[in-house]
Amino acid sequence: MRLKFILLIADHIAMNSPYHIVLLCAFILSSCQPKRYPASDDFWTISPTREIEQVHPNSVAEEVTKLTKAKIVLVDYDLIRKDFPELTHLSNDHIDRWLLDQVAYISMPQSLHHQSANPVNTTIEASTIRRGAYRPPRYGRALIYEAKDPASDQVMGILDVKGAGSLSPGQVDHGNGVATLGESIREFLYENLMRRVLKDANQEYKTVGSYAVIDAGFDVIHADGSTSPAGLYVRQAHTRAYVGSEWLPENRRMSLQRILHAYAIDPNTNIQGTVDHKGIYDFGHYVVKDNLTNINPAKSVPFSMWGYDKSIVQSSNYDRWFYSKHDYPWHWSHELADGWRKGNANRDDVWRHFINMLAPVEQKLNTGIGGQGTCRQLLEQLIH
Repeated sequence: MRLKFILLIADHIAMNSPYHIVLLCAFILSSCQPKRYPASDDFWTISPTREIEQVHPNSVAEEVTKLTKAKIVLVDYDLIRKDFPELTHLSNDHIDRWLLDQVAYISMPQSLHHQSANPVNTTIEASTIRRGAYRPPRYGRALIYEAKDPASDQVMGILDVKGAGSLSPGQVDHGNGVATLGESIREFLYENLMRRVLKDANQEYKTVGSYAVIDAGFDVIHADGSTSPAGLYVRQAHTRAYVGSEWLPENRRMSLQRILHAYAIDPNTNIQGTVDHKGIYDFGHYVVKDNLTNINPAKSVPFSMWGYDKSIVQSSNYDRWFYSKHDYPWHWSHELADGWRKGNANRDDVWRHFINMLAPVEQKLNTGIGGQGTCRQLLEQLIH
């Protein structure tokens, strides 16, 4: 792989590529890990659930409709190929098309909700193409899809998609059925951040991994009338602890929270885990702070990148989501989403946003997650 890219750079030198690009490519190559980590080390994510019944035996089937304006924004191709070996031979472009074929859908009630008196979304352009999906209990805006092998049409696993629509959307907290593209990008970033932190901390916990972020092609209408591009967040399927709470047991939760505080990460006691308590998911309320009591400066996530504007102070009414919706990852991801929808940003810009946010963390923790995969994808973007 390294030889291949060296030859590519040589070709570009022969074609009089700009000197600074050549130097940058050489720097990236020199910083890449020479070893390609095996999957067990390359990813600090769970092994995904493979069957609908394993997610929840009472999952309810429903029909969903195809989104005609959906576009791929961000993809972890390495994780997809690891979890679905049947796709290993496919190019990135083919995987993009496969993702859209599998999950670029919205619930039927959501697709019609723009006609209601108090809509939560703009008009959704959908085709007559339909497919089946499954909604486990308490999945208000998420659905599970069977992932099919494009060569044989055989089911090879399942995909969990947040923002796929509700059965009864409305202007209520966490009840509109949709997700913004900005929050989907932030969730993708935060999950990748937590992969690195949990591995560096040598924890038994792993994250529920992010597969992709998709632009759904319509807008979310907020309670104040403002709008944001809608997105789909695609992740590994997992089994939640439905008995009592999805939180980890309190002793484990508080122990893990103390560990995360050393990295300047505050999960606000809301650490949600899979049924075996080995997988962590939903990072929408995690916040990086610089005033926690036991921060380890050698390990702390950079506040300048992952923190928030400290001049913004919430009211006396406590809201654990307040600062996570005012932090830099939220702000920059929504700013990027707006630029994307206006045509002022493309997938290269999204990938650079990912690299800009994660590279300082990866360098500080030196976990080796991604290995050559991260370097390879960045170099591909530069060359093309």
